[in-house]
Amino acid sequence: MTPLLFAVLLAAGRLDVSFVYMPPTSVEPTYHTAIWLEDEQGTLVKTLYVTNDLSSNQFKVGEACPDWVKQAHWESASKSDVDAVTGPTPHVGAGSRTFDLAALGIAPGRYQFKLQVHITDTYNILYRGTLVVGDTPGEVTLDTLYSPSKPPGGTDFVRDVRAHYTPSATR
Repeated sequence: MTPLLFAVLLAAGRLDVSFVYMPPTSVEPTYHTAIWLEDEQGTLVKTLYVTNDLSSNQFKVGEACPDWVKQAHWESASKSDVDAVTGPTPHVGAGSRTFDLAALGIAPGRYQFKLQVHITDTYNILYRGTLVVGDTPGEVTLDTLYSPSKPPGGTDFVRDVRAHYTPSATR
């Protein structure tokens, strides 16, 4: 067994991400969303999910999910990479995504988990925290950052964001 294959087998597990997108108020949010992992130095490791509109056009504008856009270099991503992670924008209400980390080639280690949601104009919300991929299940403690500040009206358009890692059963 090659060292890389062994490392990937060790990383087998899943990352479950859940969230609640609140109904619009006086602001009509776009809910463009990107979820990705960075290494401890802040370099993109893998885009896990990106919404269709963000993936196809909005990343070029520069206002939606700017932290992901800066890291992803999406304009040069291969069509297969784009197709593998692009999906519909989540509906208002509770939503979730599950990621098979072994299938994505994520090795054991420490990563920065990031989920960014565009609200409107230049308003974005970034959730970030340290994800440890290994033998122990764990909840990612997330910080919430608003850019440039909380969206107009001070409404929380996204709530209850959670990321939980579960290693696979020992083989």
